[in-house]
This record gives sequence, C-alpha cells and structure tokens, in this order.
Amino acid sequence: MPYYLNNEGFKLYYEEFNPQSTNYTIILIHGFASSVSFFKEQIKVLKDNYRVICFDALGHGKSDHPVDLNLKENIRHEIIKDLEDLLKFLNISGPIGIIGHSLVGGMIAQLICKNHPEDIKFLVLLNSGYINTDNVIRNIFYNLLPYMVRMNFLDAVVNSVDRILDKTIPFIVQALTNNLYKIKMTKEELYMNIEDQIFNMINEIKEYNPSFVKCPTLIIGGRLDNYAPIQMSEELHNKIPNSILEVIDMAGHFGPTQRKELYNKIICNFIKNLK
Repeated sequence: MPYYLNNEGFKLYYEEFNPQSTNYTIILIHGFASSVSFFKEQIKVLKDNYRVICFDALGHGKSDHPVDLNLKENIRHEIIKDLEDLLKFLNISGPIGIIGHSLVGGMIAQLICKNHPEDIKFLVLLNSGYINTDNVIRNIFYNLLPYMVRMNFLDAVVNSVDRILDKTIPFIVQALTNNLYKIKMTKEELYMNIEDQIFNMINEIKEYNPSFVKCPTLIIGGRLDNYAPIQMSEELHNKIPNSILEVIDMAGHFGPTQRKELYNKIICNFIKNLK
C-alpha cells in the first residue's frame, strides 16, 4: 500500500489513479472521522478522465494514529500541510481541482484555494459549510446540538453559549473518557480547554468570509442533511462569488454515497463545462 511520511515522521496513506492523465488533477478531501474509502463512488467516474489523488488524514483510515490526544489541536492546518507535502512528494502542480466533503473536508478545500489561488482551477463542496469542527472537542459539541440550533448556529449559540456549554460539557467529558486518563490536568483546566475551543470556534465563524475563493465553485447540499444543514450551503453560495448551488432533495449528509448517481452526474457535468 502506498504511504508517504509527513514532516513529523508519521506514515500517511494515499491513493493515486491515472497518473498519466494530461487533464485536471483532482484532489479528494474527506471529512472528520472519515477516510478515502468514502469517495469510492466518485473515484469510479473520475479516474478514467482525470488524475485522481486522495489520502487519509493523520488519525484516519489507514494512516498512522497518534497515541496522544491533544485537546488544543485543530487539525485543519496540519491536514493542509500534509496535503501540500503529498503534492510535493508526487511532484504535482496546477491545474488542480479540489473536492471536499463535510465541514472539515470542505473547509480545508476552501483554505487550499486561499493558499494556492493560481493552481486551483475549480472547487467542489459536498455537504459542507463554514464551521470548523476540526478537533475532537468541537466535533462532539457540534454533534450534541439539535438540528434547529445548527440551522441558525450563530444566533442560537452566541446568545446562549454559557447555558448550552453547561449542558453539553458533561457529555463531552464522557465522550473523551478513554483518553483523559493520560492527560494531566485538573477538572477546572479541562473545562477551560473545552470552553476555549467552543468560544474560538464561534469567533472564527463570525470572522469567516469565503469570498477569497475566486475559482469556479460547485456547492452541493442535501435537503435532509442534519449535520451540515442546507442553510450552510446556501450561505456559502451567497458568499463565494463564482459559485453554483445544487440542492438534492432526498439526500442527507452522506449524499455522495446515498445518491451517488446524481451527485456524480452533477460533478462530472460541472467539470466538463469548465472553460
């Protein structure tokens, strides 16, 4: 199985298809707690015409899984560095297309466009949004929020974050139990760490504006998505200048696998029609 080493010496698993293609190189970026296998249906339809590359982020899939849990770590910047290392390892430059799924994969895909505007020729966001659930605390916290809160995340959480945290912190701690025995900190320090992550996430959302994405962008949202509600896709469409929004009525957060034929048709048509 193909692996490469990142700067910290961890082995990261990757897959590459059709490396001889002179067409676009397409990078697939999975979401939190997922892996390259999520994209198997998209790979089937893309690999004949394009060079396709995907990798398991550190701690995911077949890549190395660090033993220590860092409660302060946000993984998006590490994943971006690891992806850039992979592109160097495979000697890849533009034109590149990026496809990202979910909140983490979609956010990383957007930030790659910011870091490499000349190389990225198109962006596809699948069931994505503008929230960084990019470490274990944020992910647990977001999963604990009911759908109606997610639909209006900032209004609901900002105005009542203390009350929401009081109710959710015990569940966050419970979910972390298997890892906490190795972490030397008091209960007060642990709670402070958790609160810092949540408040930082809220502040990042307030300041986030994806208008820096200048390349043609396809946004696909699922009407039944309880994790990244369709309102997030609509907001991304409003804020990304050169974007197209497609809403799939009978699709949830895992629409690319649930409605693979329709997702694949929309993705392939979008790429084919690029000028």
